[in-house]
Amino acid sequence: MTTLSIGLFTYSTLPRGSVVHAANLADALHDAGCDVTLYALDKDRRGFFRPLRARLGLVPATSTPSTTAELVRARAHELAAHLATLRPAHDVYHAEDCLTASGLLHLRSKAGAAHAPDMVRTVHHVETFADRYLDDCQRRSVTGASLCLAVSRATARDVLREFAVRAMPIANGVHVERFARVEPQRLGAWTQKMYAGSGPVILAVGGVEERKNTRGTLRAFARVREQYPTARLWILGGATVLDHGAYRAAFDRGLAAQPTALRAAVTELGVVDDDDVPAIFRLASVLAFPSLHEGFGLAALEGLAARLPVVASRRAPLTEFLDESCAVLVDPESDADIARGIGEALRPSSRARSDAGELRARSYSWARVAALHLEHYRGLRASRIDEVHHA
Repeated sequence: MTTLSIGLFTYSTLPRGSVVHAANLADALHDAGCDVTLYALDKDRRGFFRPLRARLGLVPATSTPSTTAELVRARAHELAAHLATLRPAHDVYHAEDCLTASGLLHLRSKAGAAHAPDMVRTVHHVETFADRYLDDCQRRSVTGASLCLAVSRATARDVLREFAVRAMPIANGVHVERFARVEPQRLGAWTQKMYAGSGPVILAVGGVEERKNTRGTLRAFARVREQYPTARLWILGGATVLDHGAYRAAFDRGLAAQPTALRAAVTELGVVDDDDVPAIFRLASVLAFPSLHEGFGLAALEGLAARLPVVASRRAPLTEFLDESCAVLVDPESDADIARGIGEALRPSSRARSDAGELRARSYSWARVAALHLEHYRGLRASRIDEVHHA
């Protein structure tokens, strides 16, 4: 069987959900014997957030335009121009987001430019855009794909409902060993920097964003502090091209209204070095993940892999891989229920879920994810070859 040449495309070099997915998929496909290049838009010239075993192609990007729509339009054209000059010859062109998909579609439409073959598109979640350009960009990125994949059955249903396109669900993966082997130096550094002997530590992942329900987590944390006066809230991550300014302002107002001691107990870690993430998970007492909307919910799977008590929304897609045997499920619309779930997860008896959680995480390997992708890639190529033979 010939070696597949695969080009994977992602909108950023920072560790956001779809970027992390692209990096892990690239390495897993490389390990499966494929010739893989991951292309990433590089605005800050800082390079990719972690080393790769697959080949890395950094795409130069200019300074950030003033609006998200202008940014997406500019980045898509930059990607298309870069590929038109580079003229790569991949068997598979796989976009992980609507921005890079737009760039590939633009490349394909340009007269005299290098022709991009059939595009594969992974949908991580369906966004609701007020801006018409962004809405059209998302729609074209799905309807213009020759093969559409989704990271969960729930997202596949959203794609079918919104775009009348049947997406094939392939769940995310996780490296359990990454969380089992925490570097002592990094653990010590974060202990000295953040821990200061008090706790428990409630970890929220995804930055301050509406669909992550960060305001609900903050309000629930205020309730938890009534029982655990030294509890602290760490908010990890937050790299995105989308504008969450209004939600950010509302979060800041909510935090400012809290007592001084509670405000001091909330720390936004932001985007950290990828190698620091396992140490942060190890130091945390509970992962609070009461999202209002997810495409998959990778942070929850990482929490299981880290043997961390997980509090998550009792709704799809999280319930596709979580249940009460390995997590505490809550109503994300209820601050009281989120607080109840955190309190339950903090009890020593909740540690019994850790074994079940790690076992569950081990069934979601990246090797399995890569194998499923290869089945779809080869199926797409075979169907195209068959079409040529019968033309």
